[in-house]
Amino acid sequence: MDKRYIQLYSINQELAKDFVGSLKRVAKAGYTGVEFAGGNYGNLSVAEMKKVLADLNLEPLSTHIRSEAVPAQLDYAAELGVKYMIDPMASMETYDDAAAFAEVLNKTGKLCNERGIIFGYHNHRHEFLECKDGTLMDTLILNTDPDLVCFQLDVGWATCAGCDVPAFLDKYAGRFQMIHVKECAKVVGPEKMPDFSKFPRDENGRPQIPPDVLEQLLAQRAWNVPSGKGIIDWPTIVKVALAQGAQAFVVEREYDYADDIFKCIEEDCNYLKTL
Repeated sequence: MDKRYIQLYSINQELAKDFVGSLKRVAKAGYTGVEFAGGNYGNLSVAEMKKVLADLNLEPLSTHIRSEAVPAQLDYAAELGVKYMIDPMASMETYDDAAAFAEVLNKTGKLCNERGIIFGYHNHRHEFLECKDGTLMDTLILNTDPDLVCFQLDVGWATCAGCDVPAFLDKYAGRFQMIHVKECAKVVGPEKMPDFSKFPRDENGRPQIPPDVLEQLLAQRAWNVPSGKGIIDWPTIVKVALAQGAQAFVVEREYDYADDIFKCIEEDCNYLKTL
């Protein structure tokens, strides 16, 4: 794989310590482009960011940003030249929830389209909860305009939720412009997403997660293993994804499996080179 991207959420803690230095290590690890997270641009101006990325030969592919925050982020993203803005997660439990959120995606997609940016949505496991369309993910896809909304299929979460990923890609061929490369160790099924908006916040605005929810989240560490060493048939996924129109493959590492997160993402990148 000649082009290899990374979701910068993977190294969020390192970015907070040294943003530019962390980007240098991303480039050294072998990545050719980045996907920003949460509108975090290291307090760099667009001009400064362009220079840093150009010096490191990193392409500003996309950015993860909640739909409600897109309007405030559009100017920076458009000037930087990102191709995609992706909503990384939304809480939903029922068909009505998903159908209503699909309208939000359509409206946000129209805003992005007017600025020459493609808008999309990134799944976790809860989108594969059952509903009358099959799953909530089906509802999102069926109720969004293909000209305004694409999807970034997180293969790790989808597989963990029990989705037959190659079949799902075929079913909605053309809708998945981006693929998140995340390994999975086992199938556990879909599960409701905690509503982080209901948790109290600390003085820095971070949600204070209750102990039972935190335990649930920490249990997921064991599911996120090195790329190519889990249960996912990546050669088949890549073949099917490309055939239906995937434009980019983006590594996202939820947790490190070694003492050094940069070692983990370098190993993930090296695996991408074999595909």
